[in-house]
Amino acid sequence: MTYSKFTLPPLFALFVILLAGCSAANQTPAQLGANEIRIDTTKSYQTIEGFGASSAWWAQDVGGWEQDIVERIIRLLYNQETGIGLSVYRYNIGGGLNSRIYDDWRTAETFEVSQGVYDWSRDANAVKIMKLAQAAGVKTFIGFVVSPPARLTVSGATNGNSDGTTNLQMDKLDQFVTYMLDIIRHFRQEEGIPIQYLSPLNEPQWNWSPKNGQEGSFFTPQEVLLVTKTLLQAIQASDMPDLKVSVFESGSWKDSPAYIDALMGDPEVARNLSHLTIHSYWSDKTNKENAAKQIYQKYPAVKLWMTEWTEMKNGRDIHIDSAINLANTLHEDLTITNVTSWQYWIAVSRHDYRDGLIYVDANDHEVHETKRLWAMGNFSRFVLPGYIRVDAVTGLNGLNTSAYLAPDGKDLVIVAINPGETQIQAKLTYPASFKQVAVFETSSANNLAEVMRESAIYEYTFPARSVTTLVLTP
Repeated sequence: MTYSKFTLPPLFALFVILLAGCSAANQTPAQLGANEIRIDTTKSYQTIEGFGASSAWWAQDVGGWEQDIVERIIRLLYNQETGIGLSVYRYNIGGGLNSRIYDDWRTAETFEVSQGVYDWSRDANAVKIMKLAQAAGVKTFIGFVVSPPARLTVSGATNGNSDGTTNLQMDKLDQFVTYMLDIIRHFRQEEGIPIQYLSPLNEPQWNWSPKNGQEGSFFTPQEVLLVTKTLLQAIQASDMPDLKVSVFESGSWKDSPAYIDALMGDPEVARNLSHLTIHSYWSDKTNKENAAKQIYQKYPAVKLWMTEWTEMKNGRDIHIDSAINLANTLHEDLTITNVTSWQYWIAVSRHDYRDGLIYVDANDHEVHETKRLWAMGNFSRFVLPGYIRVDAVTGLNGLNTSAYLAPDGKDLVIVAINPGETQIQAKLTYPASFKQVAVFETSSANNLAEVMRESAIYEYTFPARSVTTLVLTP
């Protein structure tokens, strides 16, 4: 591996991060002005691998709606100019339609008819959406499994075991692995969708049972290790040795250590995992700081992905409040836990809940954009795969700021979140090589709108309750 002048070797960069308390925001350079934002491109952190969202379980329905509605949703989610430019797609490999789950947006078809026999015409709507996302420019695809198919479960159903214990029949683990690889192989070879990552389980520490009302299964740390090891070995012996395993989709930062230790404590597994995946549910800033410190002290070279988060609140919210919450969570995960990829939960929702980036009405198929959508776009449209997070420090209270440098050094992206009720005026200090700036704002008044484009600026007023992206170029 070689390093450009804009990057540091991973172990040294992580050492710098640990000294900084795992957050550039904790650093206080000499003579930093009280109202100054200072960008130092010589101090680098993680390389961003992309932003994404899940297709569960909306795509299996919405994919069959009117073509103009489908195309609008695709543009909003994946277009780099008219939407938010998501670059990562999470496809749900369903365990089979389950009549015990009352909500049909909580269960998904399986391709499997019987062991080794598949009906590839199933889940056609969801496959259509995935292909449209690919045509829109998405290049990173993840196949994720929430539950094994019913025939491989202890309870005979995909929504957990009655007592909340492991639902996979562990003596049929080889069959489960074969089932997953058969599906990935089909997508790669027959559908032309290059799925690079396979996630075999989801939030294993929760006691999934039928009362949860959706697919899921508990696994112990040692069972997660066994599933991961068996899958890795099968991949290495297969015709898809480049397929990567994405584990373990932890439900929260604070509940992760036992599972991480089991996985990283096995040399074979640790050597063959490109990253670990964690969800930011029920995790505040302190939880993340503590988890990051523990993880990087033990495993300094590990990469982390945040692969699922939503607010977990009842009631639809299309306004700026939930957008600010999303942006602050995204900022924390990028600057405290140093994740290299950030993936939202469901991209589209029909529920009365703070979940989708887009809401739809099941009856008339009306589409409702949310401020969450556009706030995520303040990151995802501009911080592209390969961009490197660099030092962004500020003497300003209440302004959450991060910065990202293009791999060729020609673009510098600054994202600033003002969650407060008053505007914040700031002086901007950054390398003199950047001579032009474009400013994009999400606020009560704007949806990722371009509000300024001119020669370099060295002072800017960030509106109250806003997310602002500054794109600087030579």
